[in-house]
Amino acid sequence: MDEITEEMCLARPIFNADGKILLSNGVKLNATYLARLKALGYENLYVYRDGEEIRDFSIPISDQTMREALQGVKASFSKASQEQQLNVRQVNDVVNYILDEILTNPSVLYNLMDLKNHDNYYYQHSVNVCVISTLIGKKLGLARDRMKDLTTGALLHDLGMVCVDPRTLAQPKRLSDEEAASVREHTNYGFQLIKSERNLSILVAHVAYQHHERMDGSGYPKGIAGDDLHLYGRIVGVADSYETMTTGRIYRKALWSHEAIRQLKAEAPEKYDPEVVAAMETSIAYYPVGSVVVLNTHEEAVVVDVNAKKITIQFSSGPRINALMDLAPDSPVKIEERLS
Repeated sequence: MDEITEEMCLARPIFNADGKILLSNGVKLNATYLARLKALGYENLYVYRDGEEIRDFSIPISDQTMREALQGVKASFSKASQEQQLNVRQVNDVVNYILDEILTNPSVLYNLMDLKNHDNYYYQHSVNVCVISTLIGKKLGLARDRMKDLTTGALLHDLGMVCVDPRTLAQPKRLSDEEAASVREHTNYGFQLIKSERNLSILVAHVAYQHHERMDGSGYPKGIAGDDLHLYGRIVGVADSYETMTTGRIYRKALWSHEAIRQLKAEAPEKYDPEVVAAMETSIAYYPVGSVVVLNTHEEAVVVDVNAKKITIQFSSGPRINALMDLAPDSPVKIEERLS
């Protein structure tokens, strides 16, 4: 945000907590917009300079589906909080949209930087974990009927947070042991809320129950270990950990994508299923769109697109400044380091 100036334009829309577009693509930023976005807690935006050519880039789900997903999660959280029920039809619609888009795109990766703020944190987090989990399930070759339970469970994995004191969740500091224990109860709450829905598989409820369990039994709420931990719980546990690691908090610096993947690999097989981590590693972009990188040619560049087959960069220094280049795995030009 500190590098964004007036007259720059948004390259990606900003959604509010209700899934409505707060600011659309192409909006020219001014002092009022920037001050408001900073006050809301945004730290990064996708932008371009007025008059600069803006490239489309591949994304896991469309803006329309993202909007529907955020609205569905918000509505589900609100209904569960007020009525102890879900709008199952709305959840199913969102899940089908996400599955249709991800399963029909053979080379898509999770390749965007996080743009959450404190108002939409849990809704955006839930959708991100859902997308990552679906990509992992796809990589593992799960059939669509199994994928639907996985995707639904991932979308609703944090539903139990509606039963946790919101004052505890809103604290901008590390929680006390007592507060942390109250937050850990969200797995039990989520399980109870989801299992009462007759039109949802019990496996969906078990995702909410198990996503903080770990392979060595060190997780919660029951210390389930090894093969007793369902595959869906293992998948969403990895996706949730990655998404949390790459999200900054006041008391914790966010990790970059490649750092989070490295940490997950280091903690497998003790805490995480190594097969699931390996599937996630090939589903996540090491260098998401917007990453500023240094090349082995000593030039700097910005990643402007990435999928499973190639990374597209735009040079930001040197004699090739502003030129585009596709980097395939066997390209002589390689990324050496990420700067920002």
